[in-house]
Amino acid sequence: MIKNGSSEKMMNNWSDDLRRDPPIWVQIPVLPYQLTKVKKMKMFKLNIKNFNIYTVLSLLALIAGISFWIYWGTRYNVWDDIGPYSLIIVFIIPGILGLIISLMDKKEEN
Repeated sequence: MIKNGSSEKMMNNWSDDLRRDPPIWVQIPVLPYQLTKVKKMKMFKLNIKNFNIYTVLSLLALIAGISFWIYWGTRYNVWDDIGPYSLIIVFIIPGILGLIISLMDKKEEN
């Protein structure tokens, strides 16, 4: 059990210790490095002319995931439940990736 005066004494002892023995700061050496030109990243281009059955399936999966999330949230008034998310993620991620892959311009190499 600490009495009223003893807690102040403990704090004074702690601050006195820091004044006598300050902490030692260690500097981590940094290896020299050479700056090189960064290649400009080429972003993929989406072309609506590549619309096909895989794009339709991806859109259906994406719509199914989003509509299930909205249905579950309004029906049970729970928007952050891990149970529905485990099912929703199975629809939304393949839907997004399928849209990107099916609409991406394909480079033809000869």
